[in-house]
Amino acid sequence: MRFNQFLGNILASALEKQNSGDKYDILLNDIFKSKRLGKRDRIWVSDRFFFYLRHKLFFDEVSENPEICAKNIAMVFEDEPDETLSGKIENLKKSGTYGRLFNESFSEFLANEISNLHRKEAFEWFNSKAKTHLRTNLARISRVELSARLENEGFANSPAPLSPAGIILEPTNKSLKNSELFEKGFFEFQDESSQLASLLVNKNTKTLLEPCAGGGGKSLSIASFFKSIEITASDSRTHLFKEIKERATRAGTRIKTAAFQDISDSFDTVFIDSPCSGSGVIRRNPGDRWKIDEKMLSDLNNLQKELIQKFSEKVKTGGELIYVTCSFLRCENEEIIKDFLNKNKDFSLIPAKGRLLENLGSEELLSEITDGDFLKIKPGHERDLMFGAVMKRN
Repeated sequence: MRFNQFLGNILASALEKQNSGDKYDILLNDIFKSKRLGKRDRIWVSDRFFFYLRHKLFFDEVSENPEICAKNIAMVFEDEPDETLSGKIENLKKSGTYGRLFNESFSEFLANEISNLHRKEAFEWFNSKAKTHLRTNLARISRVELSARLENEGFANSPAPLSPAGIILEPTNKSLKNSELFEKGFFEFQDESSQLASLLVNKNTKTLLEPCAGGGGKSLSIASFFKSIEITASDSRTHLFKEIKERATRAGTRIKTAAFQDISDSFDTVFIDSPCSGSGVIRRNPGDRWKIDEKMLSDLNNLQKELIQKFSEKVKTGGELIYVTCSFLRCENEEIIKDFLNKNKDFSLIPAKGRLLENLGSEELLSEITDGDFLKIKPGHERDLMFGAVMKRN
């Protein structure tokens, strides 16, 4: 293999700085700016850096320093290991440790959780690269027309299997972020799982509060599927309200924003998109597999219990409370719901499968995204992992 030493040195620099505390995309962008790298070179380094994060235990085992590690990453990425690296791989296979180091390269905690909750085959899925999903703004354009226009601009795509607005893009180095289709509000970037979580909302809802709205992705999705609902988005980070308003304007919809302390009304539905570990999106954020641990989860569980209790007070009698996470971990999902229902006897669970059947109109493929009473998206499909529960205030 012909190794690009210049780019290899930049990759080695990123490896040396991986524990700086910066988010990995920010770390890479800072390096790229300082080296004035072009798009093609940025992609070369990024692809190999994130490949390293997916197989970190293996590369750390066979590499003496960042420079050698960078070359080993490039060789394995291209499937062209030299004699030295091939010998090390063969020795690991003979010792029976190769599979754990390469295929199950997660923190010990996460590796155990994946093994306990899913089959061993799930590791291959967690190591795969997620595709980009779009949510069609059906108020502005049909999914069929948007798909055709994307094809005309060179973006191969296919319809998402379940969401009536979902489109899945085939991998490409081209960017859609500055496209006219995006600027006109014809779509938003949103995984099919998040679109399906939005479809847990009761279609008869008149008023809805999203108290952990962030940049407004779920509020926008709910607004697109349920056009008559009056939506109020809130968040402790009130500086994000500007982004929500800009996105709503682009989409041609209206979403109210309000600091939580200024909200005195109660609502038909309160939709909590809870802060969580993000374990369900580690295909998109492979570095997080090294950050999720018991301490993080203990802190998050306390926050999750506090939020669901606090915001449940804003649900009208006869109204609904929806709790969703982008996590597959039971301690952030089923256990939070069980704790809440034990403490709040005036709430009862509504089966997610029934609600999704109401809103999607078909039972086909629902077994892929539901598990008993919950929205519970499993590995193995082209969707992020998400959890959702619907509870009614009696």
